[in-house]
Order: sequence, then structure tokens, then C-alpha cells
Amino acid sequence: MPASTLLAWISVIALVAVRIKEEFWALALVGLVTLALIPVRGHLILANTLMIYLLLVFLVAVKLGRRASVFALFLSIFAFVYYFVPPYSLVAVIDPQYLLVLGFMLPIVLITAHLTSGLRTQVIIAESRERRIRSLYELASELTGIVAPAQLAGPCYRFIAANFDADGTILIPDDRGNLVPVAPPGPPAAGLTSSPLAINQSVAEKAFRQGDIPWQESVPHRCETSMYIPLHGSTGVHGVLVLTLHKPDWELSSEQESLLKTCVTFIGLVLERLGFAARAQQAVLEIESERLRNALLASLSHDMRTPVAAMAGIADAMLLSSPPLHSVHRSLLESMHKQIRLILSDIDKLLDMARLHTDHVTLHKEWQLLEEVIGSAIKTIATVLEGYAVHITIDDQIPLLEMDAMMMERVFCNLLENATRHTPVGSRIDIDARVEHRLVVVRVTDNGPGLPPGQEEAMFEKFIHGKTKTGTGGVGLGLSIVRAVVEAHGGTIHAGNRPEGGAQFEFSLPIGDPPLVVSDGEKFL
Repeated sequence: MPASTLLAWISVIALVAVRIKEEFWALALVGLVTLALIPVRGHLILANTLMIYLLLVFLVAVKLGRRASVFALFLSIFAFVYYFVPPYSLVAVIDPQYLLVLGFMLPIVLITAHLTSGLRTQVIIAESRERRIRSLYELASELTGIVAPAQLAGPCYRFIAANFDADGTILIPDDRGNLVPVAPPGPPAAGLTSSPLAINQSVAEKAFRQGDIPWQESVPHRCETSMYIPLHGSTGVHGVLVLTLHKPDWELSSEQESLLKTCVTFIGLVLERLGFAARAQQAVLEIESERLRNALLASLSHDMRTPVAAMAGIADAMLLSSPPLHSVHRSLLESMHKQIRLILSDIDKLLDMARLHTDHVTLHKEWQLLEEVIGSAIKTIATVLEGYAVHITIDDQIPLLEMDAMMMERVFCNLLENATRHTPVGSRIDIDARVEHRLVVVRVTDNGPGLPPGQEEAMFEKFIHGKTKTGTGGVGLGLSIVRAVVEAHGGTIHAGNRPEGGAQFEFSLPIGDPPLVVSDGEKFL
């Protein structure tokens, strides 16, 4: 036989062996057993030979499955009749006993093959489930110690590649709310792609916003090979898992779908835990930072107040000394005295802020008239208001208010000082108070340049101050103190700009249950 012909036959046999591997092995086993039994067929009775073939068919059913066992059964019948039943010819089988034996052997072998094949299938299913459970256990073990989102990528991507023949990408929102992929730290592991997957950002955004979409709708475009699955936690959606299948026409089985749902649940809960941990850590840092800042402010303000007050006393004594000072010296002392008063005002604000941010703030509330508090505040900063026109409008229906008079006076002082710092001399400042829905609403407005657009709420933060008109800046605590005092009284405050120009600060205070005021000429009946 030519070498080319032999090579062709070997190629055909190899191809058939690959395509029908189980049947090929069944044929080989029956052939080997037959070749082993032919030399000793004269020494074996036919029943023993038949039992050997029956055992062979049983073993084939256990190892190779139902189809291979049925194929081995018919091969065994052919070999038994042809090689072991005299006169060793298929058409020569005339003894009814052999036909009866073969008739019983066929259903027995078929039943045995069916049972063993079912048992083999159950074993395969059990082993597959064990592998999936072990894989989930390893994934859960790896996710337990994760402290950063970047550490989440490696275990999850390996799990997806091993169980779904697919590539995975986890998308989480950044500080601006945009979905960005989570890349594992270091070089990509074996089996993981090193290039970013093509991600439809609009579909990912839709899956993130509509986190309650059904599982069947998690693949919006079936022509694509990617699945966009929202990662749920107990408090909402924390990201999106993009699953890109390697085979475009491949469908997830029900068991793979269940496994994927479990994996998605794990990832969502871990992202939620990381979010909680980050917020808790940030809160602790903010609390410690605030506590340290308040302690520093309290210490600094107490240490500065004594020498600054002494300087103010010395300046007063020099202005009152005799003989009278020269006009130039007197002007310098007056300027110095004014600046010292501004420093003392800023120190008072530091003390107020330190007091308001202690763990226990005690307000000495008494029933007070609002107009008396406003008048006292104007008198306290009379020198600051020089050159400004202050107009006060108070509703006659305003009752007594339960408040800490000194702290509320500080509110009006800070608002008025803020108006003088940001408006030129000669400007008008209006104070309007009225009753609205069981609340006393107070509005302080000016006709200056107003607040920077979009910075209305930022003005109440600590150490934030705008550009002044008078050149007298501050430490940026006045409005922060105002908000703290108003909220301590159970009220709210808002800032904005007037339509006709100028800044506007409006706060409200609850009326409560004021006592009944009776004049001298009235009597109770």
C-alpha cells in the first residue's frame, strides 16, 4: 500500500475517532475482549462468555454513557454469535436456546445501560455543582478582605472567565457620577484580557439608572454580545457589570444564570459595604478635624483676647490723657483703636463658634421682644454703622419670642457687619420682620453688589468671605455663627439676591406659646 494511501486512511480513522469518541472506544474495547477470548473459546462455556460481554457493556455504560453502551451491546451480540456460537456464522444460529438468551440479554442490557447512564449523569451534575459551589466559596472568601474597589476586579474577572467563558468589566460611579471601569491593580492575570472592552456607555447608564429592570431585559441589544447587569445592594444600585461573551450565539443555561445572579449579588453587596466604609471613615475624619479646629479656635481666641483687650485699654487711656495729644497723633490712635475693636470683634466670633460647636450647647432662653434685641444690636455696633442708613420695619403682630437675647443679638450684629463690609458707605440696610404661618420671618437686605451666583449656601461655611467694599475683611465666621444660632433656636436661614440688586438674608424663628401680656387697666374675669 502506498504511503499516501496509508496516511489518508489513518487521517480518516483519526477524524472518525474524534467525532465519535465514545463509540470508537466502545468498538475498541469489544474488539480487544473478543481477541482475548477467541484463543480460549474452547475452554469456556457460552454462559461465561456471555457474562463477560455483559460485564463489558455495563462498564461501557458507566464510563462512556448510554449511546456508547447500546453500541457496545450490538457489537457484543454480533461478536458472541459470530465467534463463539458454533458453527461460527450468523445465519447458522438455529438453536432456540441461544435466541432466547439473546432476547433476555437485550432488555437487561438496555435497562442496565439506562440506569448506569442516569447515574453517570447525576455524578456529572453533582461534580459540576460542587465546582460551582467551590468557585463561589473562593470568590466570597476573596471578597471578604477587600478594602478598595480596585481589589474587587481581579477575583470577579477570574470568576467570570472561569465559569462563563466571558470577559467582565465592573463600572462604578466616580466623584462626578460618571461610570468608569474598575481595573485590577498590577498586570492582568492569566486568562484575563489586557485591553478594555468595548462598552456602550449609554446602555450602561440606562442599566445604572433603571436598576429595577427585569433580568430578561438586561441585554437591551441582542445583536451585541454584552450584558449590562445592575449591581444591587440593600440601598440601591452601586454599579454595572458588563459581561461580554466570547461566542456571539452562546446562551446562558439556567444553572449559569443562577450562578451569575449570585455573583452579581456578591459584587453589589461588596460595593455597598465599601461605600458605607468610605463614608464612615470620611465622617470620622470630618468629626476629628472639626473637633481639632474648634479646640484650636477656642485656645487661640482665649490667648489673644487678653493682650488685644489690653491694647484697646491703652489706646483709650492715651486718648483721654492730658495735655491733649496733637491732632496727628490723636488720628493715629483713633485708627489704631478702631482696628483693635475689629480684632476684638473677630475674637468674639471665634469664641462664639467654639461655644456653638461644643458637644452640649446651652441657650439661656427667655421671652424677649424682637425690637429690643434689634435695638441693642444696633447700639452695640453703632460705630460700625456710621455712614449707613438702617431702616427697621417690624409687624405689630409679632409676639414675645423665646430666645437667648445675647446670641440673637450676635445674629443681628453679624448680619449688619456683613452688610457694611460688602457695601460702600452711604448704603441702605433694611430690617423687616413679619409673621407668616406661626413663624416670625426676619429679612436683612442691602443695596450692594449682592452674592456671587451659585455661592448662596457656601457663604454660611466657615472661613468663607466675599470681596469687601470697605477693605475691612474678617475671618469668615460671621454667617456661620448666624446659621448655628438660628438653627439652635429651631429656625432656618437662607441667602439670596434681591431682584432689584443687593444681598438678602432671611431667617425664621418659631413663635411657640408666648405668655399673655396684660396691661394695667385690664382684669381677668
